[in-house]
Amino acid sequence: MTKKTNRNTKLLAVSAIGLTSFYLYFNRNPYREIQDGTVSPSDGTIESIVNNRIDIFIGITDVHFQRAPISGTITNIQDFPNENKNIITINNITVERRGGMIARSVITNVNIGDYIEKGQIIGRILLGSRCAIYPIYNPTVKVGDHVLAGQTIEL
Repeated sequence: MTKKTNRNTKLLAVSAIGLTSFYLYFNRNPYREIQDGTVSPSDGTIESIVNNRIDIFIGITDVHFQRAPISGTITNIQDFPNENKNIITINNITVERRGGMIARSVITNVNIGDYIEKGQIIGRILLGSRCAIYPIYNPTVKVGDHVLAGQTIEL
């Protein structure tokens, strides 16, 4: 083997390991202790709290799975593929999930009529962007806070 071939082989191996590591890190789904009250459906940073709605920005290093903020029955699911958006209603709480410019996939793991427990996975956004929850009347978080899925956002 020539030195150039050996160098290319090493570069290929390092690239494959790096990409695999990034894929595994990005698609992780760590255990979360589910707290009291209404909980955050997603990891991320609180971007705004307006009109009883909390908007959460999901950064590249955040976990991209979303969880049920309350226990209850899925009463409505709306998909807006042209807007890369999905809305899931659980009893009286709505979770809106929106994919980013790069990611065009919002995956839903529940169906209308399903009963789900608070903290159960409801879906994920590939290379995700934003998640919103409403109505929230007495938030325990403020703009700029970093939250984890399953963390209390309203008591």
